[in-house]
Amino acid sequence: MHPMETAMSSRRLITTLAGATALILALAGCSGPSAADEAESSDVIRLGVPLPETGDNAQYGEYFKQGYELKLAEINRAGGIDGRQVELVYEDSQSDPAQAASLAQKFIDDSSIVATFADFGTPAAAASSPLYQQAGLLQFLFTQSASDVTDPGDYIFATWVSQEYEAPRLAEFALEHGDEAAVFYHDTDWGLNTYGFFNTGAEDAGLDQVYTTAYDPQGKDFRPLLLAAAKATPDVIVIIGYAADGALITAQARELGLEQPIVGISSIYNQQFIELAGDAAEGVETLSYFTPENPDKTVQKFIADFSDAYDVAVPSDFAIRAYDALSILAEAIEAAAADGDITRESVRDALAAGSDFDTILYGPVTFNEKRRVDDAQQYPLVVRDGAFVLRD
Repeated sequence: MHPMETAMSSRRLITTLAGATALILALAGCSGPSAADEAESSDVIRLGVPLPETGDNAQYGEYFKQGYELKLAEINRAGGIDGRQVELVYEDSQSDPAQAASLAQKFIDDSSIVATFADFGTPAAAASSPLYQQAGLLQFLFTQSASDVTDPGDYIFATWVSQEYEAPRLAEFALEHGDEAAVFYHDTDWGLNTYGFFNTGAEDAGLDQVYTTAYDPQGKDFRPLLLAAAKATPDVIVIIGYAADGALITAQARELGLEQPIVGISSIYNQQFIELAGDAAEGVETLSYFTPENPDKTVQKFIADFSDAYDVAVPSDFAIRAYDALSILAEAIEAAAADGDITRESVRDALAAGSDFDTILYGPVTFNEKRRVDDAQQYPLVVRDGAFVLRD
């Protein structure tokens, strides 16, 4: 393998998180109400929802709201939980770690909040997790796939399959196009964690990385990196990134005349990727936990309901994940109510003890000892005629 050209920008992440860490330490001594202060009987069941309503990641906040609101309407139309309506308390975090930590403390201090969902992305969620854990308020992560996101403690749960499983599978997927790859991955904690598992998988599978680089996901010009990759003459280009930056890399690769097959990790499965990459998206492949071609009746009903609600033919993977997150948590809250009072502790316990929670993305799921969803089936997809479809 050729030497890695990384141009790491970890200092940026450290600087960004430093403020959040300082805030966590400052707030740790005032972690909010005790269990005795929790809401035990109220007219509504309230859940905290930090999400990016503004800023660079606002599109993801919009996807989240679509999934949340569709499931919320279903729950409340059916009579709520234990005869009580459910309310989502939205707060704009901009996916900023410092803001996420501040909102975590706000939710902790509000005794009517019985559980919270996580923000978009690993940095914002990670900045909040220690606070939630110390206060005994459940944090439900559904867009975080790094292997260590639930490490802060037993009040942190996650549904995205760990990159421990997904990233090595991506290496095997790329190998189908040739045994020499150019690999681009996020210069973030998530990217480093994911690439570590990809690298191990590549070595095991026999995929030779002739060019490897970390990149700033906020960057706009990836041409110098792509030109350097082109000199290594790879058989395939691998992108470990998100939809927006992955689309930009894809478009610029095609502009420069790079014709190699491009495969991306599952987080590029998003209509935004196709919209931003344009014609360059054609032929790009990924592995996804969802396909609208899944014949399962529950999946097809969900797609139809989503289309009716939002006039969108195919829901975003992130909207589905938000829908599933609220669905799972609602089941846990219902179980807690059946056993007694709905409190922060009883909701956490019901989630840990429960099994076969219904989801659109995975089917029935049960959390393992790390409070994660175990490995799940992925579908090979390719972009054809402006849509992700099952690959032949």
